[in-house]
Amino acid sequence: MRLAFAAATVLFSLALLAVAPAHAAQPTGRYLVVFDEPQAARSSSVLSAVLARTGVVRAGRGVPELGIATVRGGQAALSRLRGDRAVESVSVEWARDLRRTPNDPALSTPETVSTNGVPAGTPIQWALARENFPAAWDVTTGDGALVGVIDSGVDGNHPELAGKIASADGAGAANPLTDTDGHGTHVAGLACAGTDNGIGIAGAGWGCRLAIVKVGSTGFGVIRDEDIIDGIRVATERGAQAINMSFGGGATNAALREAIEFAVSRDVVLVAAASNDATADQGAPAVELQPGDGPLLEAGRGLVVTAAGFDDARAGTGFGPQISVAAYGFFDDGPLGPPGLVSTFPGNPTSREGGLFGGCECRRELGGDSRYAYLAGTSMATPQVTALAAMIADLNPFLTLREKLTLIKAGARGGGAWGPDLGWGIIDAGRTVDAARRIDRSPPFSRARAKRRVRLRPGARRAPLRLRWAGSDPGGAPGLIGSGVTRYDVYVRRGAGRPRRMLTSTRRRSALPRLRPGVYRFFTTARDRAGNLEARPPRHDVRVVVRR
Repeated sequence: MRLAFAAATVLFSLALLAVAPAHAAQPTGRYLVVFDEPQAARSSSVLSAVLARTGVVRAGRGVPELGIATVRGGQAALSRLRGDRAVESVSVEWARDLRRTPNDPALSTPETVSTNGVPAGTPIQWALARENFPAAWDVTTGDGALVGVIDSGVDGNHPELAGKIASADGAGAANPLTDTDGHGTHVAGLACAGTDNGIGIAGAGWGCRLAIVKVGSTGFGVIRDEDIIDGIRVATERGAQAINMSFGGGATNAALREAIEFAVSRDVVLVAAASNDATADQGAPAVELQPGDGPLLEAGRGLVVTAAGFDDARAGTGFGPQISVAAYGFFDDGPLGPPGLVSTFPGNPTSREGGLFGGCECRRELGGDSRYAYLAGTSMATPQVTALAAMIADLNPFLTLREKLTLIKAGARGGGAWGPDLGWGIIDAGRTVDAARRIDRSPPFSRARAKRRVRLRPGARRAPLRLRWAGSDPGGAPGLIGSGVTRYDVYVRRGAGRPRRMLTSTRRRSALPRLRPGVYRFFTTARDRAGNLEARPPRHDVRVVVRR
């Protein structure tokens, strides 16, 4: 019997696997048959016999060396094929695209601004590839993900953001679709800018949408606790799966803790920026999310993000036990390269570009459009993590908050160990998304089948019945991978009696009971490798009448 691979324990042991683009792939109309014994597919006589007794037809060369044949057939024939004694599994064949790459120019256009220290050919938007987002996009483009952004508002007319805004509210501020600072527009673009639209940049969350909450400012980008607290409430009530908080500092308090608990109780992933200074005290709200327990994989109520540079080292930002993970927020914490990460920026003049000290001189033109800019810091690292959190929440709605936090930390490029500089490491979106889709919370399905009428031979007291059953474990939602059916319980009910187990926790897929005259009803329940058990069906799978 062919050995099945055990399901990976994704929270503690993640493997970077080759994944297929779930949204682009299409079924071919053919099916791939795996035989119990590989030599069966190499034997033309065995294959011909299977085709004859099931009614499917050969549709391709298959891979006989691995015991695989390619066939076509109707549902009835396929059902017979799945129950055939020589067959281990029958799977839909897919036509898969090459790895999905958005057409946003910044992903492929070489950097030409401040190229001192920039390797030749480095694209303007280099960070997403380094964080393995293209592999994540092969699985999900985050079309149902909703990212909350509590910040200085956004330029609602920006071509990269205008179609991505699900809601826009103010918390101590008016006009949330305007941004006189620039910070909020930049953060929102890093998370969810229009992707594969042929212009500008790509957002980490590709198809994600934005729940914007503009908070009031007391000047120089300083925001009050009252507005932050209300912002967390509003973004949570708007349905955000993850909320970005690219701000912080100072001591915590009970009121802020109450707001965080409100979001946590609704399984929202809160993501806060670490300090931009080299300090072990990240301030609030970060300290409420990872209060010194960063080295513990399953600890914390959210994620605290420090910033790395192009060299994969911490960029002089926050460190220590309050750090969860890292993402890119600088090119170089010094004189080399471009002055940060490029993202969307308001069309209007911003406070960052003027003032007493001359401003940031951070605007960057892309494709003739000057509504982009470079900014650097943990504020830029954080929305990439927030987008990833929303993507996995949308992909696998069965995940708990604890699992979402753990998947992001365990999937990071830290070698499975925490360190004081980068926490659990720089995020790896592809690895995290692949692990998320393999957590199986959905029960499998199974069905029994047999001839509906059986006659006893003359002089016989019992008649043999070939009962077959098969199951599948689709994972419960599009894009998810079930852990696979491993065992079955087979039930029989005779006449008006109660159902009883005929077989318990069996790996077999057929039986040959010998039955006395009467009416029998059979059904099965399946268990998968993740321990999910199929509920008893409301009615039997097959009714069999045994007559003399």
